[in-house]
Amino acid sequence: MTKIVIRIIGIGMLHSFLYGYLVPFVIYPRFGQHGITFAVIIAILISIGIMATLWLGKNKKKNKGE
Repeated sequence: MTKIVIRIIGIGMLHSFLYGYLVPFVIYPRFGQHGITFAVIIAILISIGIMATLWLGKNKKKNKGE
């Protein structure tokens, strides 16, 4: 349970840093709208990857118990 909470907090911190600092002050002035689109796609892929590891971890625990 604590691993799930840590990962969800990590996702929240990633998005807060990305949309609070990185996108408006670094990416947008340098790359414009295409940079923002790229940053959003990367953030979504990272979040999906983190959530997929949660799902895979649950499946491994179920298989070990059988």
